Amino acid sequence: MQRIAILILVLGFSLLLPAQAKVPDNELYDLSANETLADLPLDTVFAKVPPVFNKMTGEIDAQVKEDFWEILARSEQTKEPKYIAKAHRLLAMWHYLAIHSEIPDSIYLHDSKALNSWLQTTDTAAIAKSYADVGIDLHDMQQYEEAEKYCMQGLQLAKAIQDEDRITSIHSYLAIIYTATRDYENALQYTEEVIATYEAKAQTHPLIRALVSLSNIQVLMGKPEKGLAAAKRALSLIEQLPEDRQAAELYNVRARRGKAYRAMGKYDLALEDSFFAWKGQASLYGEEAVDGWKGDIGDIYYLKGAYEQAIPYLRDFYYHTTARKVQAPKDLIDRTNSLVRSFQSTNQLDSALFYFQKIKDLEVNILEEELAAVKNELRVKYNTEKKEETIATQSTQIKQQQRIQQLSFGIGGLLTLLLGGLFLTYRNNRKKNLQLAELNDDLSETNLQLDQRNAQNELLLKEIHHRVKNNLETVSSLLELQSAQVKNDEVKSVMQASQSRVQSISILHQKLYQRDDLASIEMKDYFKNLVESVLDTYDAWEQVEVAYDMSEMELDIDTAIPIGLIVNELLTNSLKYAFPDGEKGKVYLSLKAVEQKKLQLVVADNGVGKAAIASSKGTGFGSQLVDLLTRQLNGTMRLDGVDGMRYLFEFEAFNQYGK
Repeated sequence: MQRIAILILVLGFSLLLPAQAKVPDNELYDLSANETLADLPLDTVFAKVPPVFNKMTGEIDAQVKEDFWEILARSEQTKEPKYIAKAHRLLAMWHYLAIHSEIPDSIYLHDSKALNSWLQTTDTAAIAKSYADVGIDLHDMQQYEEAEKYCMQGLQLAKAIQDEDRITSIHSYLAIIYTATRDYENALQYTEEVIATYEAKAQTHPLIRALVSLSNIQVLMGKPEKGLAAAKRALSLIEQLPEDRQAAELYNVRARRGKAYRAMGKYDLALEDSFFAWKGQASLYGEEAVDGWKGDIGDIYYLKGAYEQAIPYLRDFYYHTTARKVQAPKDLIDRTNSLVRSFQSTNQLDSALFYFQKIKDLEVNILEEELAAVKNELRVKYNTEKKEETIATQSTQIKQQQRIQQLSFGIGGLLTLLLGGLFLTYRNNRKKNLQLAELNDDLSETNLQLDQRNAQNELLLKEIHHRVKNNLETVSSLLELQSAQVKNDEVKSVMQASQSRVQSISILHQKLYQRDDLASIEMKDYFKNLVESVLDTYDAWEQVEVAYDMSEMELDIDTAIPIGLIVNELLTNSLKYAFPDGEKGKVYLSLKAVEQKKLQLVVADNGVGKAAIASSKGTGFGSQLVDLLTRQLNGTMRLDGVDGMRYLFEFEAFNQYGK
C-alpha cells in the first residue's frame, strides 16, 4: 500500500490490463500524423515524452519501456551526458510508475546512472535534483543514512543557486526520510516549512500532499487530534483541484483521516474512511492491485476485537506486501502479529503458528540487514583508527621538523644561503599544521557519529532480545493452549516439556534486554528464574526444594543457552520421575569454574534413583538433547544413580565473560 500511496501523490494510472496492439507514436506521444519518435531530435523527444506517464494504465507499459530503451540507445550514441542522464531518468520513472514493476533496485540503478552523467556537466540545478532523486530511492530501499546524505548534497547545491522550488522539494524528501527513522521533530520542522511555502505560492495540489504528510507525522507523535485537523484541512482544499485529480486525492486524504480516527479510538469513523479509500482505489486500479489498502481495515477490526472479520483483510495485506519487495517491514510485522493473534483468538492455532513463523523469517531478514550495517560501521571505525594513527605519525614528523627549524634559525647568521630553504620549510609545516587541525576536526565529528550509532545499535539489540522474548512467550502460550485440549497424557507431557524448553530460552532473552551489558548472562540469577518457571509449570512449589551452590558467574550467550537447556531437562526429569506419589525432595544445582579453564556443572536430587527411573515411560528425547548439548560444548557427563540421581558435567574451554 505504501508504494501505491506514493504513486497517487505523483501521477494517476489505472488497472493493469492484458497487452493490446501497438499504439502508434502519434497517438501515444501526441505527435503529428505519421510522425514517430525516431524522426524527432532528442531535445524534442525529451519534451514530448513525459505526458505519456499519465497514460500508463498497464496495457501500454511494455511498449513505453521499449521506446525508452531506444531513446537511451540514441542518447548513448551522441555521447552527450545530459541526454544519457535524461534517458536513464525516464527508465527510472517507468519502473517507479509501472504498476507491475515497482522494483526499488531498478529505480535506484537508473537514477544513479543519471546522476553520474549529470556530474559530467555544469548544470547545477539538474545535479541537485538528481542527488535528491537518488536520495529518495535509497529511502525506498531502507538505506536511510545514505538517503539523508544524498538529499543534503542536493539541498546544498539548490541553496547555492537559490532554486526555491528545488529546496522545497528536497525539504519534503527529508521529511519523508526523518519520518521513516522516527526523527519526528526534524520531520515536523521540514514539513511545516514546505506547507508555508506552498501556502505563500497558493499551490493547492502540493499543499494537500504536504498536509497529508503533516497528519501522518502528528499521529506518529501521539497527537492524533492535530493529525485529524491537518487531514480535514486537506479535504477542504480538494474541490479546488482539477476535476480529473479530485478522486485520487480524495481517497488518499480520507485514508489518512481514517488513521487519525483510529489513533483516537474512533473505530467506526476510521472504518468508514478506510472502506471508502479502499473501494475508491479499487475502482481506479482494480481490486487485486490495491490489496495493500486492506491493512488499515484489518487493523481496525482487530482493535475492535472483531477477529474473524480482521483475518481476511490482514491476510490479503500480508500477501500483497510480501509480493512487492516490502518497503515498510515494521508495518508488515506489526500487522502480521495482529493476524497471528486473531487466529489465536479464534482458536485457529495451526494458522497462527504458520504466520508466526513468517514473522520470524521477516525478523531474521531485518536482523541480517541490521548486522550488515553494523559490520559496515565497524569497517568505518577501523578506517578511522587508521586515520588517527596517520595523524599521530604526522604530528611526530611535524614536531621533528619544528625542532630542525629552530636549530636552523639559531645558526641562521652563519648559513644565510639556506634562509630561503628554511622559509619554504616553515610555510610547508604551517600548511601541514592546518591540515592536521582539519583532520582532527573531522575525526571528532566521526567519533561523535560513531558514539551515537553505537547507542542506537545497543537499543536495537535490546529491542531484538525483547521481541524474541515476546515471540517465545507467544509460542509457549500456544503450546499451553494446545496441551489444554489434548487428552492423551503422554502427548500432554511432551508438549509441557516443549513449553518448558521454550520458556528457558525466553527467560535468557528477557535477562539480556534487561541488562546494560548485552554480551553476557549472570548464571545464578538465570538459574533461579529458570527453576521458578519449571516449578510453576509442574506446580511443584510445595513438593521440591532447590539449593544453589554457586557464586555469581557471567557467561556468554553461546555457552549460557545450552547449559540452561541441560538444567531445564534434568530438573524436569527430577520433577516427573524422582519423587513419585507426591513425595517431597530436594534438587541441588552447582556451576563452578575449575582447574585448567574448565566449567563444572552438577545437577542432583535425593529421589528414587536410577533403578526406579529406568522403568519410566519417557520418550528418550530429553536424554538425546542433553547428550547433544554436552557434545556441543565439548563436554563430558558422568552419572551416579545410587542415592538419588547426580549428573556431573565438565566443559572444555568455556567462554566466561570478561576472561
